[in-house]
Amino acid sequence: MKKKDLLSLPKLTVTEKMRQMVAEDHMERKRVLHGTVEKYKTYQYYRAVIADGILKLAIFERKHIAAGINIPEFELYIVKDEKKYLTYEPATGKWYTAKIDSLTYDYDKGYMYGNKPWISEGEKKKINDYLGTGKREPKEAVLYFQNDILKEKLEKRHKSEIEAIDEVMNTVPDLPKDFDQWVKTSAFVQERYIMYHTGTRKGYCTHCEKEVELKKIPRHNTQGICPKCKSKVYYKAWKKQKYLFDTKKVGILQKLTNGTGYILRKFSCQIERTLEKDWRVSFAGCWETQRRMLTEAFVPVELFEFGEYKRTGIDRWCHELNHGVGDYWQELGGSEECVLYHRNIKKLRKEAGIQYIPLERLLSEKQGCYCFPTRLFRESIRHPQMEYLIKAGLYNIAWESGKGYGELQWEEKKPWKLLDVEKDQMQQLIRINATIKEMRVLKNANTCGVKLTDEQLLYFSETLGERMIVEIAKFGHMEKFHRYFMENFASVQEIGDYFDYLEDLKVLKITITKNELFPKNFQTIHENISMQRQEREEKIEGMKVEEKDQLLQEMLPELEEIYHGENEQFCIVLPTCKEDFRREGRENHNCVGGIYFDKMIRGETVVFFLRKKEMPEKAFCTVEMKGSQIKQCRAIYNGEPPKEATEFMERFTKQVQKRIVEKERMAKGGKSWNMYK
Repeated sequence: MKKKDLLSLPKLTVTEKMRQMVAEDHMERKRVLHGTVEKYKTYQYYRAVIADGILKLAIFERKHIAAGINIPEFELYIVKDEKKYLTYEPATGKWYTAKIDSLTYDYDKGYMYGNKPWISEGEKKKINDYLGTGKREPKEAVLYFQNDILKEKLEKRHKSEIEAIDEVMNTVPDLPKDFDQWVKTSAFVQERYIMYHTGTRKGYCTHCEKEVELKKIPRHNTQGICPKCKSKVYYKAWKKQKYLFDTKKVGILQKLTNGTGYILRKFSCQIERTLEKDWRVSFAGCWETQRRMLTEAFVPVELFEFGEYKRTGIDRWCHELNHGVGDYWQELGGSEECVLYHRNIKKLRKEAGIQYIPLERLLSEKQGCYCFPTRLFRESIRHPQMEYLIKAGLYNIAWESGKGYGELQWEEKKPWKLLDVEKDQMQQLIRINATIKEMRVLKNANTCGVKLTDEQLLYFSETLGERMIVEIAKFGHMEKFHRYFMENFASVQEIGDYFDYLEDLKVLKITITKNELFPKNFQTIHENISMQRQEREEKIEGMKVEEKDQLLQEMLPELEEIYHGENEQFCIVLPTCKEDFRREGRENHNCVGGIYFDKMIRGETVVFFLRKKEMPEKAFCTVEMKGSQIKQCRAIYNGEPPKEATEFMERFTKQVQKRIVEKERMAKGGKSWNMYK
């Protein structure tokens, strides 16, 4: 199919009949759904000829014919025996391999209003006889032929890919016989309900299948405990809930039959319950959606998904279908998250060389919970100490560690040192089956020299978290804090008000005694202290720069006691006046010369300058801290500080934390010792 030979075929130009039809085709107005449109009867005109076994189709546009242009917009050349086609654009001399429905002429305009391109009946018959397409319109006949060619090319092009995919699929073993039953009984173990009659305390537990008497009238969709089987349940009102559907992503790890690695198979599973069947589980089924091929070290190497292959209309196993936005989530392992079938795990871990780590026990304890299976196995291979955690009963910490969370001391051999706690504290963590968050709360309390009971640890972990525990632990009195919070605060938000109150005391430089820590009529006291702070800040706002400079200089001795530091490379320099802030902003090209001076005067933050020791007068890094926490550390033009400066600041923050805790612990009398919170 040489282009030179194609161009030598008979020329097809505008005929007198076509020109006459265009001249007689006057614009008409036609009503449509949203108004009226102006339209012609015909927008495109076709001509066709067969020469030397080649079909040539010329496409003309009405507007070009009306303008006196004699040549076609496009010329299509089709060689049926060779299953080839090309398109030529006479006006530009360009060649295209696009199908007829992808060309840029305005063919849709005519079809939009029910019009068809005009072609003589004789030439229309020529096209259909040549292509073997019956009595189709010219465009549809050409498109049918072109699509058939592309489909055949597509099949040939992807034959090797399909064979490679099928080769992997042929090594996937059968599912265990008990897989469906396990899905019903174990995968949905957390989806348990008590169905109750609205306004009554009578209900029915879907797990133990018993009628139950509740202590109080429940609320729809709230959580509770079944009084019979002690399962965690959700309350569902019968009048609001006629049926229940629960879906979950379920997975199974299996070894490939050829022994080259593993496969993680992921299913979308659904169970249903209906009032007609007394809320008993009806298994709706599992649909396999993904297969992730893994190496012998459980490293994902290839993802397969079930769906339409290459727009062929054929559903089969394909390479990953959902490219683009989801790629980052795929890399994080998000696509493999599922509830993992655990009854074959004992055999798999023995084959993987981690025979002493009872992962099936961990998975059994966390039934119905989502995990990242490949990461769990990789973390177990990487950290054999997972054995200690599981066998000790620290299932939550082991579970979160298997997801890559936490900061355990994996180089340690003894379990309590692995957790970085005392031996008796490890027993405490075991008693409550602690999470990593609860372990961090315990360790942070340790830095303040206080011990927490099991009840206190659970309560403060839920209400305060790992950071805020330090803010009260440094005062001691943990039993009083626990009792005071329980008696005075009904929510985490109200506890947040308490820390705002402590912040106000710090700004006002009020000595904190037991009376300040545990005030009676908290809300009244809090409002009073808050008003005092507001009045103070309004007073500061009205000060002149010279007065604020004086106030800052009065604060410096206490600030220097906490925020001093240096090594062979760097030193800390505290600002002494407003001009220091301005100069730092000019030289380091940042905004520290703006609002930060007033924020420091008000006690909201601490700003200082990190300098190179050899050039203490030259701006280097600007630092903002809140207590011992770095809020900002910026080099020139707000750039990131160099690595050595970052390392210095990491060590410096630990020193600051120790100084704050020690200063507050040793504080006596009326001295303002809590301003560095």
